[in-house]
Amino acid sequence: MPASRRLSLHDIYELRTLLAPVLSPDGRFAAVTVVSYLEKDNERMESLYLIPLEGGPAHRLTRVKEGGSAPAFSADGTMLAFLSTRADEPEVRAMRPKSAEATDRKAAPTKDRPQVWVLHLGLGGEPRQVTYADEGVESFCWSRDDEIVYAARSPQGEEKEYLKSVRDDDGPIVLRRVQHKMDGQGYLDEVRTQIFAANVATREVQQLTDAPFSCRLPACSPDGDVVAFLANCTGDEDQNLRRDIFLIRRSSGVVSRLTRGDVDAASVSEPPAFSPDGDKIAFVSPLEPENAYLVQRLMVVDVEQARAIASLDAEVGKGFSSIGGVVMDASPEDPVRHAHVYPIALEATPLRVVTEGLDRPVLGNVRWLDHERILALVADRAQTKVARVSLSGEVEYLAPQRDLGSVQGMDGRGGRIVATISYPDTGREVYEIQHGAIRRLTSFQAEALRDIAQPRMERIAVAGHGGVTVDALVLLPPGHVPGTPVPLIVEIHGGPMWYDSPQFDFDSVYFAQHGYAVLKVNYRGSISFGEAFCKEIQGSWGPREHQDVMACVDRMIERGDADPGRLYVMGFSQGGIMTNWAVGHTDRFRAAVSEHGEWEYVSAFGTDDCHLWWQDDLGVPWQNLEGYRRMSPASAAANIRTPLLITAGQEDWRCPLDQAEQLYLTLRKRGVPTELVIYQSEHHAITRPRRAIDRLRRIGAWFARYGGIAIDDDSAEGYPGPRGEKE
Repeated sequence: MPASRRLSLHDIYELRTLLAPVLSPDGRFAAVTVVSYLEKDNERMESLYLIPLEGGPAHRLTRVKEGGSAPAFSADGTMLAFLSTRADEPEVRAMRPKSAEATDRKAAPTKDRPQVWVLHLGLGGEPRQVTYADEGVESFCWSRDDEIVYAARSPQGEEKEYLKSVRDDDGPIVLRRVQHKMDGQGYLDEVRTQIFAANVATREVQQLTDAPFSCRLPACSPDGDVVAFLANCTGDEDQNLRRDIFLIRRSSGVVSRLTRGDVDAASVSEPPAFSPDGDKIAFVSPLEPENAYLVQRLMVVDVEQARAIASLDAEVGKGFSSIGGVVMDASPEDPVRHAHVYPIALEATPLRVVTEGLDRPVLGNVRWLDHERILALVADRAQTKVARVSLSGEVEYLAPQRDLGSVQGMDGRGGRIVATISYPDTGREVYEIQHGAIRRLTSFQAEALRDIAQPRMERIAVAGHGGVTVDALVLLPPGHVPGTPVPLIVEIHGGPMWYDSPQFDFDSVYFAQHGYAVLKVNYRGSISFGEAFCKEIQGSWGPREHQDVMACVDRMIERGDADPGRLYVMGFSQGGIMTNWAVGHTDRFRAAVSEHGEWEYVSAFGTDDCHLWWQDDLGVPWQNLEGYRRMSPASAAANIRTPLLITAGQEDWRCPLDQAEQLYLTLRKRGVPTELVIYQSEHHAITRPRRAIDRLRRIGAWFARYGGIAIDDDSAEGYPGPRGEKE
């Protein structure tokens, strides 16, 4: 029977998001976190599954809402540890003094305090809580079968009192840090993160670091004796990205420093990876840590190169001829270079840049297959791929094996590799990669996508700005006859260095199934096409990307697949910024939707959480007002005539609400049709399913209002409009 059903908004509740899988030590099983959404509770649910690689269905391990994430097998494979925000076990509550328990409830966040829990896979039963960190556990690793090493915030004395005061809504927020806010976290305090070890059986805790800086992302050596962690010891960690690798040898207590301040070993926010014999460590860093437009390289350093240090306290500021940080007052000829006041390391880390000859970024998921070969995710021409890299620098792409599909996460050991791969027609599932073949292991999306009439996806190449070839993805409605013009939605990706991959994307499929052609352009800046392609937009957002997008729009019209009188544009984050730029530089779009974007960059500096990025691109605004204003979409405010729907998160610190408000009032004052939709308590994302549904419904209604396709989909509950009616 031919597929005939269209994707509905209610399918948001039926589809699943699979996070990165983890292999068991014997390679027989993979553990994976599966995220779903609860319609009644309007919340997400995390469930842990065990997937047998030798055949058989996935086995669900947890069933509560806070089921767990970041699974990790013990060395013998009998236990599975994971993070969960479920309530403390009664035994743990009983361990806390009553006075301390009351204080902790006040001092700690009201939610999202993950702790480490352990399931015994052989004996079964409920998971057992191992940690009880007041502020929750950030990340962890198995040190031995009976010990968990973890990173957790460690407030002391006055810091505890301050947290209690702020969280009681009683006291003022006092800011002393340069990086004073962060999206998803809010205003930042001065509490440091330290490394601890917890005995799995007794829950006894030992503090391993007590540094005057934060110590994060611990990794344990194969023999459990060495703990590696990442820390910025410059003494000015908010004004640079020099995060180094430190080592603690448990048997001797010796602390050493492995990297020398010239790299950013935390650039992909994952722990460093020990080789199977523990002699080497692999990590990812760009060659210039503060330059976001450079490809990230896979690097390897010998553990024996670590230099013993007297103490972590004594290491603050050590190893640098200059720390930088402060931008001196001046009227420089080159305000951008003048503001590049970053640390200067006294010596280079004795490392090997394994992917020195590869003009593609390494995204992480670094895993040693054996002593000479490393697995990692690499971005290549809009696809995230599993790559096998030899220490001599040879790179072999293992998956996907065609030009559609993209990898989300993977793990490997010995001869086995598992990965979550998203294909346009099947969504995200777990696959095994072995002997040059890819074998599907799960079918989490099968029921939700059953009988769905899939749009056709294809890749096109277009000569963009300056004749440089630009890659784009096109989704055409099911049954579309080539050369038949239909309304076109240009969906601009964020980043700006990120890229649109040829994978299943709910938004794009939804609109394509209802009759739109959807165009997703990997405009100049998309890092998966190499460093030179990406660096072209450094310090000059807008013109090149816009011309690339419009060149692809013209190609769709030339093909006869896009109706030139019914063009629409939308984008989220940097895509919202580029939408704001587009409507200021062309009147060809009948309507536009700008989501969680920015508008005027002088006022963005200090109100968003990207000060280092601005500084590296444009210098500081008081020394380069002209540059900031020229690059801002607001520079073309007087040209905008296109009806614009604007959305924003009330607590978005990446692209703050006041940016959306400035844009909204500018357009209202000029008589341009516009609406501003503010999602309360949201950060730089849409986290609740009902809001995701409301967002798509509003976008569809906005385009329909200006000549687009009226989508009749009442399959899921949304929010009422301003007059009480649903749109």
